[in-house]
Amino acid sequence: MVESRNWVEMPDDIMGGMILQRLDAVEILTSAQKVCRNWRRICKDPAMWKTIDLDHYSYASSYTKNDFEKLCKQAVHRSCGELIDIRLKCVVTNDLLDFISRCSSKLKSLRVLKCYNVTGNGLIHALKRLPCLETLDLFYISIEAEHIKVIGQSCPHLKSFKMKSRFMESADALAIANSMPALRHLQLFGRAITGDGLRAILHGCRQLESLDLRRCSCLMLGGSLGKLCRERIKDFKFTVRTNLFEIFDSDSDDFDEDDEFSAGFPKGVFDNYWI
Repeated sequence: MVESRNWVEMPDDIMGGMILQRLDAVEILTSAQKVCRNWRRICKDPAMWKTIDLDHYSYASSYTKNDFEKLCKQAVHRSCGELIDIRLKCVVTNDLLDFISRCSSKLKSLRVLKCYNVTGNGLIHALKRLPCLETLDLFYISIEAEHIKVIGQSCPHLKSFKMKSRFMESADALAIANSMPALRHLQLFGRAITGDGLRAILHGCRQLESLDLRRCSCLMLGGSLGKLCRERIKDFKFTVRTNLFEIFDSDSDDFDEDDEFSAGFPKGVFDNYWI
């Protein structure tokens, strides 16, 4: 007969590290901590809340915006200022970001996805309290070049910046170049990045190792600019939507079919056309 295990007597490191940390914040707060006193004690340990991943919860979930905000604040509060990574989606407001920033001065990574209630001013108000931030992902958040500049100035240790937006101005690239010199990784999805903007980024962000400019259809990378990207950036991604018969700069002859770029296109560009 197989001996049954007493889950209540399981060591804390196994219970917390191997079982409870496999659950997300909402599952812990609404279910796991109610199992027994021992589980509740472990669930209150600040070490359990250094990372909070809620980017799979949206308006389609069974929680209202107010319910979700209360749960998120409770999770952040339990970190006791030790939170280093948080990911959020949709149901986030300026007020919630403000709360997170006031409670999490050690935060190093922030991902905000499709949070349409977050404004540019609300975002920078929160980020001014997060000087340790190293990674920032902003997907479909309405911000302008002046906000980007403040972000760079407020977060001097920023190493990774991802921004995806339906509308992006060329001034955004200049703001990045002038305010984020420590960047190693940059991802931009937009349609208005120009060659001058890209040159400014390459000049201002000297430590850049990876650059993702997919769907930047205003950008042409034939000639010297494409060569500069190839020489400077270890991991470079670029996809354009244009006519195959468009005439490219004569400088594009600098690249042969074995190069990363061919006639202004990255090799295999049409393989990941919709990525």
